[in-house]
Amino acid sequence: MSAQSPFPLEKALLGFLMQGPAHGYALHQRAESELGRIWYMGMSNVYGTLKDLEEGGQVESSLDEESYPPRKVYAITADGRECFRAWVRESVPAIRDMRVEFLAKLYFFRTLNLEGAGHLLEVQRVLCQEQLAELEERADGSSNDFFERIVSDFRRRRIQATVDWLRACEDVWA
Repeated sequence: MSAQSPFPLEKALLGFLMQGPAHGYALHQRAESELGRIWYMGMSNVYGTLKDLEEGGQVESSLDEESYPPRKVYAITADGRECFRAWVRESVPAIRDMRVEFLAKLYFFRTLNLEGAGHLLEVQRVLCQEQLAELEERADGSSNDFFERIVSDFRRRRIQATVDWLRACEDVWA
C-alpha cells in the first residue's frame, strides 16, 4: 500500500465503492464534495491508491469502452468489503485522528446506512475517558514547569471536549 497518510485514503475509496463501481475521477469528485470539509486528497493520490488496492485484491477494474476515451471503472471485491467493514467499526487510537478519520467513519455509517454507529461512539468515548483518566493521574499538579503544566492542561481539555462531543453524538445518533 501507499505510505500511510494522516487519513487512510484507501478506506475512503473503499467506502465510496461500497455504493457501486466508479472511475477514479468520479471517486475524487465525490471525496472532494462530500469529505472536503474535513480532508483533501489529490487526484494523483487517488489513482495511485486505486492501483495499490487493485494489486492488493481489494478492488478490481474493467475498461468502460463506451466512454471516450475509455476509462477504468473500479469495483470493490469481497476482500475490500471486509477490510472496509473492519476499519469503519474500529475506534481511533489518538485524539488527533478524531478530526478526520473518525468523522469520515461517521460519514460512512450515515451514508451507507450501516448498523453500529452508536456502539462505535460509545467505545470511542470510553477510550477517550481512559486517556483522560491516565493523563490526570500522571499530572498531579505539582510540576513547577510552567510549559509542562499548560501543555498538560491543553491536552486534558481537548480530550474532555472530545468526550463531551461524543456524548452529544451518542444522543443524536440514538
